[in-house]
Amino acid sequence: MADRAFAELEPAANVVIRNLKYLPEFADAKIAIIGGLTIMKYDVDFLITVQGAPASQQAEFLVYNSGNGKVIQIDMCPIDLPLYLPSAAVPISSISTGNLPYISELDLLVFKIYSCGMRPTTAKKNCDASDAERILRDLSLKGPIVLSPVQKTAVSKGLDDLATYSRKHKTWWLAKLGMNSQARSPRKDMIRSTPKKAI
Repeated sequence: MADRAFAELEPAANVVIRNLKYLPEFADAKIAIIGGLTIMKYDVDFLITVQGAPASQQAEFLVYNSGNGKVIQIDMCPIDLPLYLPSAAVPISSISTGNLPYISELDLLVFKIYSCGMRPTTAKKNCDASDAERILRDLSLKGPIVLSPVQKTAVSKGLDDLATYSRKHKTWWLAKLGMNSQARSPRKDMIRSTPKKAI
């Protein structure tokens, strides 16, 4: 993304966070930037914890006028706390101006995989699957991907849906994510030898 566009998006993100601090319903909420600025698109996507939010809830959006005639879309994706929460998500009240809570590229990959099947439309599911594949390829160029136990659990929950909406088989994803041990193999207890006939 061009530096100029990036410079227009960051103030928009700061304004949103500053305004959320004044809303009592978000007093205990955590927030992280999960798209737009993070994946180099001209908008800002926030993940925000909202108690009781359904997993498949459609993201809500706001618009921000940058002052130079450009309108920036701000997407708010609400989730409930029990769902997988990227480590970058921090309490809104703790964020100071200029210190935006960007999700890491690895956590973004995990979140895309985990949430793919929960998205409200097929188009959104396809988009998450496409984003996940692109992020995975970018990360693979930097070295082996190492997931934490929590990240592996989240990936395992979303992998079947991801394989459905991506162009890659589940075994491909497992190999690329360093989770080959979880690939299904024939169970030994399913193999039966032919009983010997009595003489």
